[in-house]
Amino acid sequence: MEYVNDLQRKFLHPQSRFGACNKSSAIITDQLTLRWWQVFCAISLGNLVWWSLAAWKIPWESDVYRTKQLILSGVFVAACAFRSIFPRVDLERMCLWDSPLSSVILGRTVATIAELCFAWQCALLLFKLSALTGSSIISTLGLTLLPIVVVAELACWFAVATLNHIWHAFEETLWSIMVSLIAIALLLHWRNMDWVPSLWLPTGLLACAGTAAVILVFDVPLYFRRWHIRKHASSRYLRVVEGLKDAGARRWVTQARQDWRSEVLWMGLYFSAGVWVSLSIIFV
Repeated sequence: MEYVNDLQRKFLHPQSRFGACNKSSAIITDQLTLRWWQVFCAISLGNLVWWSLAAWKIPWESDVYRTKQLILSGVFVAACAFRSIFPRVDLERMCLWDSPLSSVILGRTVATIAELCFAWQCALLLFKLSALTGSSIISTLGLTLLPIVVVAELACWFAVATLNHIWHAFEETLWSIMVSLIAIALLLHWRNMDWVPSLWLPTGLLACAGTAAVILVFDVPLYFRRWHIRKHASSRYLRVVEGLKDAGARRWVTQARQDWRSEVLWMGLYFSAGVWVSLSIIFV
């Protein structure tokens, strides 16, 4: 009940609607929020170092596959570092810092580019596995990944513009489908192998299973709860153009731990394990 009350306070109070943004100190006074943000920054720094070491170790001209993976992963790593330093929740217009770099439009654009790069990484991986095993099914699965993520990104933008969480639920469902297709491709690759699989293959399957579980057990129900709260309160949805203008102009700045509590799980996994998957794909 406390969790539901927290959601209601966050989404329905006037301060989180169409008023001027709250002002917040340049110093985080809530110690738990400060430690959480510092951990994010430390992980992002480590990820950037990992990518730099990979770029230094891999000859750019020797392996076209790894070069493409390195570039795409670099975009994803840098974008996640940016989003870790300036965390925000798009639909709620919530951010940690009162800065132009916390703009919802800017952050969502960076996230869209990064997620398309990650999907491209996954597609390239499946194309490589298809070539190794001669399986046309794996290649076909690889061709579906980018279109699925493009639709997911459009759904996300609709959610941000209209303030309708049902689009976020749809977006997350598409991501779970994409992850499931990757898992199927990995299983097909495993079945067609004539040798003992490397450690990355079972690890990749576990990563797919864990990701799908988090999305379907936590993320999708969370967005349905938020959609239900707004629907029960008869909150007004926005037209797309109106919503994009609102996203470009409005920020709700808060450093209170209760406002960020429901975002900790997905952000923590996304900006750590998600980035590690992107970096690991370089070496497959």
